[in-house]
Amino acid sequence: MELRRLVPEDLPACSDLAESRSWQREEKKWELLLTHGEGWGLFDSGGLAATTIVTRYPELTSISMVLVAERVARHGHARRLVSHVLDTGVSTLFATPMGRPLYEQLGFHAVGFTDIHAGTFTGPISDISHIATRDDLDDLVALDVKVTGLTRPWLWESLLATGSVRVSDHGVAGTWPVPGQRTIIGPVIADSPADACALIADCAAGVESVRVDVHDPEVVAFVRRNGLESWGTPTWMVRNADRLPGDRTRYHAPLLQALG
Repeated sequence: MELRRLVPEDLPACSDLAESRSWQREEKKWELLLTHGEGWGLFDSGGLAATTIVTRYPELTSISMVLVAERVARHGHARRLVSHVLDTGVSTLFATPMGRPLYEQLGFHAVGFTDIHAGTFTGPISDISHIATRDDLDDLVALDVKVTGLTRPWLWESLLATGSVRVSDHGVAGTWPVPGQRTIIGPVIADSPADACALIADCAAGVESVRVDVHDPEVVAFVRRNGLESWGTPTWMVRNADRLPGDRTRYHAPLLQALG
């Protein structure tokens, strides 16, 4: 079985593999991750058999999109791919219940969780925020570094260019509309759970379908009370560190789990 870097021409095969394992196709997500990360695939006579993507920040690496085709499942391919992208620095990922035992064997430990929520938001707009502009980029990046501990100006540049960012006196929230799919809300950075709820309401009100991955009990209760349903609760894990960097009490939702 051949191990090689994934390239843009592999995007359709990546989406096909995801769909075969009951994931959404999410072509735009794969494209974003491969543009700013490093993708690896295992190929056999049947084509793409397994994948993973690693997004490298100065502070840590985020591992995602660990997928194995059913025809070659349970042969150690996920271990091979994840081991290939691990280094001596700090790594993080989100684990399903099925994947968590493997990651624990590779040295990861649980540091939290996120609860995936999706649907049509039924609550009113809070009207406490306004749309950010390119002039806000430096402030957005600085706040992100302080709260998440991650240096990733390209993330905010992408949101300002292809999505939107809403800013209030107590936080920020991004939205990424994916054609033909739900609008993703995140990152959500807020001083308190109540501030996070208000920002989510501003982002979600009037949108046909949204997804937001949250963990604070107050925020979870808020989104469920306003029409969103839980789709699962993956475990946030880290390797070679006791905890994630930054002031995570203010980090209420990622844009994508794959990005940390």
